Amino acid sequence: MPFEDAPPARSVPSWKGKNVYEGDYWAATTRGFVHHESFLEREYLMAADFDPSILAFCWQPFVLKWPKGTKGHRGHVPDYFCRIDNGDGLVVDVKRPDKVEANAQQFAMTREVCEQVGWKYEVFTGLPEPRLSNITFLCGFRQDRYSPGAENVAALIDAFTPGTSLEAGVRRAVRATGRPRPVVHGNVLHLLWHGVLAVDLDAPLDLSSFVAVATAVAA
Repeated sequence: MPFEDAPPARSVPSWKGKNVYEGDYWAATTRGFVHHESFLEREYLMAADFDPSILAFCWQPFVLKWPKGTKGHRGHVPDYFCRIDNGDGLVVDVKRPDKVEANAQQFAMTREVCEQVGWKYEVFTGLPEPRLSNITFLCGFRQDRYSPGAENVAALIDAFTPGTSLEAGVRRAVRATGRPRPVVHGNVLHLLWHGVLAVDLDAPLDLSSFVAVATAVAA
């Protein structure tokens, strides 16, 4: 069943003084809005949107009902369902690290259900630095307005073949396309977000960072 296309299984209540960060994240992967109820859920959405193995995702599409009499657990709504590139499902609960232990039984029961169905399951507690800062920065260039257009993609790929620093590659691309440097720089960051180009996100991203065509980096 395409749970990745399901509407939310619950509504989001609002009240005066509510102190959580809610919103809708525009996902480049699904080309639509996906809800989040906290900064940490938004962080997960960015990570999922950036992950090329995740093809679609949605917020809280179903409810798990535990057997009557299960102590302390009347039901559970997992935070996200993802469809991954091998066709499997991935169920994700998002929880702050200091709250994981208190919810360990709930997570264990959810994992057992997922294993029986044939889905993967994970508990997301946040991205490490500097990966978080890097993905947050690149996320700002995911929209179509930063796309170089099909006519310029080949020139940008050539500018990073072989791999070179971000600064040197942008200079090459400016010369090859004749376009303004700020525009080209945004185009390159757009291709980094979409996985056409690749960089080590576990190191601080700056103009000296080594950037190459994604397949070359993977090799």
